[in-house]
Amino acid sequence: ESHSRNLDSSMKYTFCLNVNYFLKLNLTSIIYRPRTSFENTLTITWSILAFVILASNLFLLGIICSKRSSQANSNILVASLCIANVLYAIFYILPAKIIIIGNSIHPIVNIYCQLLSTVILFAFMCCINFHICAVSLEKFLAVTSPFWYNHVDRCKTTIITFILILCWILPIIVAFIPLIIGWWRICPHFCSLSESLENRKISLQAWHIFWSILTFLLPAIITVTLYVRIFLAAKGYITRVQTAVQTSNLSIPSSFHSSWKAIKTVMIIVGVYLLLQTPYNIYQVINIVDKSLTRKLRLYNIREWLFYFASLNSVASPIIYGYFKQNLRNRIASVILKRSRDSERPRAV
Repeated sequence: ESHSRNLDSSMKYTFCLNVNYFLKLNLTSIIYRPRTSFENTLTITWSILAFVILASNLFLLGIICSKRSSQANSNILVASLCIANVLYAIFYILPAKIIIIGNSIHPIVNIYCQLLSTVILFAFMCCINFHICAVSLEKFLAVTSPFWYNHVDRCKTTIITFILILCWILPIIVAFIPLIIGWWRICPHFCSLSESLENRKISLQAWHIFWSILTFLLPAIITVTLYVRIFLAAKGYITRVQTAVQTSNLSIPSSFHSSWKAIKTVMIIVGVYLLLQTPYNIYQVINIVDKSLTRKLRLYNIREWLFYFASLNSVASPIIYGYFKQNLRNRIASVILKRSRDSERPRAV
């Protein structure tokens, strides 16, 4: 009776495979599978991307941490984004795309393998895109409410701290929801999650839709909305200044040029973000709606290359924020000039 009860409870989920069973049958290829030529190509391309992500983000992180004047609240958000990008390269790209971990005789490797393309990827994509939203929110407050924003340091620090906690904790909690509510179950002896058989198709579709909304659609809507508001505020200020200059023969204030710069920054940040992220997320939606089409696209490894393209955002974000934030740009320029001067000095014999 107890055996049948255990059998019934186990039948609520897809069967958990065990690598030891395949090894007993001498099917060692399930663990020691040779890599394909495409996987070798992916390893090279992802290795280059991982190196560029680490180099660009660690450099900007070092610039922010090296001097007290660079550690403004807005730069702290950028520094946190850099940390998220670095951890994404180390804990996702390295094991999933370069080492390409798979089935193993070690349970910890199998568990990590299962969580890579589900929990870990979701958490990092959410975390990175939430940080981009946070940076846009901080910029929005600075542009639309400058008097309030520049005179409430204690409140500003509290807001930034709350935003950072939200950007890190919320993605981690949400990423584990399918495991918490019982949609998935971890199988320690095989690199494959066990899925609940009850409403399996509906739960998978619901999770993928929720994935697309939380990792891209919601952050994209918030980011675009905030930057459009910044764009309109800067454009309105420019119009007022131009009108005042024409009617009263006043000189153009320095803030006029900074407003033009804000408009250019908005266009570049939003444009690059949408250009890199949109194609992959459109593919993910198509994958939910019409699997027959994605099966055809899978022959050309479209998903892999679109995901690679989307991951370029982890390189673009530190470059864009490092260039368009004047204090960071000046700090980077001073570091580069100092290094070049040091290299040009004659060494003592």
